Amino acid sequence: MFDWVEKHKRWIQIVLLVLIVPSFALFGINYYFDEYGDSGEVAKVAGTRITPQEFDNALRERQEQLRQMMKDKVDAAMLDSNEVRIAVVNDLVERRALLSHALHSGLAVPDGEVQQIIAEIPSFQDPATKKFSMDRYKQVLKSQGMTPVMFEERLRHDLRVTQSRDSVTGSVVLADAVVNRLGKIREQKRELSYWVLAPEQLLSRVSVSDDEVKKFYDENQKDFRIPERVRVEYVTLTPEVAGKSVTVSDEEIAEYYRKNEAQYRTAEQRRARHILIAVAKDATAEARAEARKRAQALTEEAHRTPAAFPELAKKNSQDPGSAVNGGDLGLAGKGAMVKPFEDAMFAMKLNEVTGPVETQYGFHVLRLDEIQAGAVTPLDKVRADIEVELRKPKLSKAFAEVAATFEETVYSQSDSLKPVADALKLEIATSDWLTRDGGGDPTLTKPALLGKIFSDDAIKNKRNTEAVEVTPNTLIAARVVDHREASVLPFDNVKADVAQRLQLDKATKLAAEEGKKRLEQIKKGDASGITWSAPVEVSLQNPGDIPPTAARDIFGAPADKLPAYVGATASRGRYVVYRIGKVTEAPDLTAEQRTELRKLLAQIVAQQQFDAYLQVVKASADVSVDTARVEKKDK
Repeated sequence: MFDWVEKHKRWIQIVLLVLIVPSFALFGINYYFDEYGDSGEVAKVAGTRITPQEFDNALRERQEQLRQMMKDKVDAAMLDSNEVRIAVVNDLVERRALLSHALHSGLAVPDGEVQQIIAEIPSFQDPATKKFSMDRYKQVLKSQGMTPVMFEERLRHDLRVTQSRDSVTGSVVLADAVVNRLGKIREQKRELSYWVLAPEQLLSRVSVSDDEVKKFYDENQKDFRIPERVRVEYVTLTPEVAGKSVTVSDEEIAEYYRKNEAQYRTAEQRRARHILIAVAKDATAEARAEARKRAQALTEEAHRTPAAFPELAKKNSQDPGSAVNGGDLGLAGKGAMVKPFEDAMFAMKLNEVTGPVETQYGFHVLRLDEIQAGAVTPLDKVRADIEVELRKPKLSKAFAEVAATFEETVYSQSDSLKPVADALKLEIATSDWLTRDGGGDPTLTKPALLGKIFSDDAIKNKRNTEAVEVTPNTLIAARVVDHREASVLPFDNVKADVAQRLQLDKATKLAAEEGKKRLEQIKKGDASGITWSAPVEVSLQNPGDIPPTAARDIFGAPADKLPAYVGATASRGRYVVYRIGKVTEAPDLTAEQRTELRKLLAQIVAQQQFDAYLQVVKASADVSVDTARVEKKDK
């Protein structure tokens, strides 16, 4: 069902003329009014403050989410852009408004419900018993700087918000006529041809004056701004660099191999087939004796015809997991089977049949099909792995011994990185341009290091930065070698690009104007000079390259008089006229399709209801946002 929802989501969006936004993330348990003390506010909601600390924490969480999503393609400037910062504060405002409304609505959360939810959270459960552990509960909360009282109160708030939302979204009713009509629209197919008017075709008809170019440049200085930037030279200390001379002797490798031989040994494994005559735990002595008698008879039959054991197992074994495979249990080592079964299997010879063997499951008849002898991996095959393992503590020790010297030297001889490079035989590298937002080598754009690089001490006083641990066991010290203040590109450098941009903007507007005029002429029967593309068949669930706004008009156009014509602006400023030449009506929905469509429509309508509810809640919460504290200041 979910695959169908995903596949058909787009046409539903078009028909209902709604934009589906991600579900609102409910109030988190680490959030609480006035948690951070009196340090000002970035926003005020329903008489409560959203503090700068709270905003900073939420921003860091959002940035970390984006980093995980984008992985190595992360753009440091985007992570701290005003768009991200504004989205974060808006999210905080919505959460606070919802919580305030829920609290004032008097929604109650029973103690039992809170306790049940807490007991089911895996982090609070003992790993061995998988049951709630009070000691673990307190320990986890303490590690997060929380107490049980604080956690439970915040959880109550979260549940109140959920109740409030459910009261809004839980009563969606859709008439059968609506579902059936939308289903028919979804499956309807329309044959289209199109004609395109692109801005590039009209460039010769528009011009841009020098005054217009200069005016745009003057009014949009931020578009031509180059941020403050630096180039640095830097040295890096890692365990590998500190331990260049670290070696591991053959004797050490051999000794490690001897002491850990067990981990390079493969235990003997055996493959057996079995026939199980099951016996219930509470079986009577008579029933148990009858099961043994039957197992004995099967053992004797298997002795007479060992090759027929698989068929015998299929017909008689009461182990449903292996009976279908002729009783085959696969390869198993010691410790994999219950002890009586294992003892019998490892005492047998290849192709031998034995039984009955009694276990807690009943009586077994066994045939041994394969023996894989244990083996020891030769030292030569694991030498490289052992060497890596033995080098690790040596490298860590070498790093620890050298790190103090590294930190002391870059600090005490702060007018150059050469002393530390010479002392520790390090390479001095040079970066590309870096901004306060990052750029270039990811190791140099860690906030802690960038903060040191852009400090007055590094820029104005030309001193080395302190040694900064950018990743575990990786120290970097940097020195600014070139610094450029933030500036605006000179007009002459961008004049041609601005002129081209403005000309294309004018051509885009002209294309829309000319396209609309041409559409009216075509509707009146004048299609002279128009060359239509080859016809294609589209539907709302398979719209091809048609933009959503055009699809809305195309499928909303009356089908009683064809051909029909629709115009729309497409990507890159193009104006497209679509010719609807044929309409193929859809068959009736099946019962399954109708059910699935009703569920999807209910989700969409519920989201719309919640969005409307959220706007009312925010409007009544007396929201104010200090944008100066939210938006990033130009530097």
